[in-house]
Amino acid sequence: MFKRLLFTLLVALSGPLFAAPDPSPERFAKEIEAFDAADTKSPPEKGGIVFTGSSSIRLLNIPKYFPDSKALNRGFGGSHISEVNHYLDRCVLRYEPSLVVFYCGGNDLWDKKTPEQVEEDFTEFRTRLFEKLPETKLIVLAVRPSPSRFSIIQTEADLNERFRKAAEADKRITYVAGSCDRYLDKDGKPIRNLFVEDGLHMSEAGYEIWKEILTPLLKVPAAK
Repeated sequence: MFKRLLFTLLVALSGPLFAAPDPSPERFAKEIEAFDAADTKSPPEKGGIVFTGSSSIRLLNIPKYFPDSKALNRGFGGSHISEVNHYLDRCVLRYEPSLVVFYCGGNDLWDKKTPEQVEEDFTEFRTRLFEKLPETKLIVLAVRPSPSRFSIIQTEADLNERFRKAAEADKRITYVAGSCDRYLDKDGKPIRNLFVEDGLHMSEAGYEIWKEILTPLLKVPAAK
C-alpha cells in the first residue's frame, strides 16, 4: 500500500517537480530598457506589426527584408517564451499591434524544457495577447531545425505540432510550417548554407526564406 501511495504521489508531482526551471528574465533587462528608450525618443504608431521572440527575430533586418511593413522588432537575445511573457506588456501589448509575428521555443527545448512545458508558456502568451487585443492576428513561425541542434529535431517537431494544433483551433493564429520544412533537405537534414558558421542562426539565404513565406502574410487591416 505504501509503495502504491508513493508511486501515485510521484506521478502527481512529476510535472512541476521535474520541469526545467525558467531562466531569470532580468538577464535581458538592459535590452528591454533600450526598447523603452527608443519608444520615448520616437513613439511608435499603434496598430501596426510587431515581431517578437528570440535571437532569430532580434537579428532580423526588417527594413532589408520587409521594407514596406514598418514593423517593430522586439526580439531579444536567446529568450525563452517565459521571458517573452514576462516582458509582454513592454514588448508587445503597449503597441496595440494588429499583427504579431512570433518565433520562440527552440531555446526552451535546448535548455531541457519539455514540449508540454513550452506549450503551457505559449498558451499563456496567446491567452494574454487575445485578452488584451482580441482582434489581433498572430503568425507563429515553426521552430527551425539547425545543424548545431539536430539532436533535438524530434522534440522540435513535437512542439511544432502543438503550435499547429493551436492555430487550427483559433482562426486568429496562422502557423507557418515553412519556417521548419524549408530548412530541411530531401533526407530531413538541415541545409547548411541557410545557416551562419555557428550552425544555429540563419544566413542571408535563410532570411530570404522568411522573406518569401512571410511577405504575403504581412498585411495590416486598414484603419476604420
